[in-house]
Amino acid sequence: MLNNHKQFVAWRRQVFVRNPHQDLNILYAGLTSRSGIYLIGCADEIVYVGQSWNLTERPFDSLGRYYHRVPDVSLPWSLALAPCPPDEMHERESAAIRAFAPKFNTSIPSIPASEGRMPEIVGHAAVFQDQIGTGGAFEEENLHRQMERAAANPSPPWRQGKQRKKTGKREPKPELPPFDPPAQLTGEELREAWRRYGVTYDGPLMYPINLCDDGSVVTRDGEFIGTWAMDQYDAPSFAPDGETLPLLEAPLVGLLCMTIRDWYEEKTGEKL
Repeated sequence: MLNNHKQFVAWRRQVFVRNPHQDLNILYAGLTSRSGIYLIGCADEIVYVGQSWNLTERPFDSLGRYYHRVPDVSLPWSLALAPCPPDEMHERESAAIRAFAPKFNTSIPSIPASEGRMPEIVGHAAVFQDQIGTGGAFEEENLHRQMERAAANPSPPWRQGKQRKKTGKREPKPELPPFDPPAQLTGEELREAWRRYGVTYDGPLMYPINLCDDGSVVTRDGEFIGTWAMDQYDAPSFAPDGETLPLLEAPLVGLLCMTIRDWYEEKTGEKL
């Protein structure tokens, strides 16, 4: 489950019909810069390298573009991130495309720049929850093997496609501020979120789990079981009765209610 609401929307837009792997949250938790290089692996090889001013969403768009071009849906997919300043993206993307010759990179930003610095990968993760392992695309042995094949290939994919004519560095755009990790809303912002998404406690309780406009979480029978809050990305969270720290989180209100229901039924043995 993706904790970031915008990431979740980007994921759904690709119609993978598969759930994201929980390790993606761990990968993104350590991301301190939005800009940089991302590398997509399928089985034991890197199949695409891209650059983005927003690493939190763009890799999912690229993944969706190439995922549907691989007929074997059982293959494991993986994603690696290599943050860097915007003025280095051009060089590092070119160097990685030349070094690995991914099959879906049919162009290269700059051949001269491809002799420069490689991306510095800070971590990688499996993409889909139901896959077994990452496939090994970012294991050192497979990275070296792919680089050797690329060096021996006289006609790599980036030479077969239409090469970009610009060989100089792109004029850098203003650097984006650092990525803000999710933070719980407080005060009037939280009360506004309760009013916007909650239901009236003294009205009809239509659902097995109801998020109320006073911040309480109650069952259809009116049993109070905890409180709910929301972060700046409109992703809700749940804290059980007596607890102050969130126990459960989700990118959407409906998904949080389903998660709370599962938690309640497992804890009490009662069906809602």
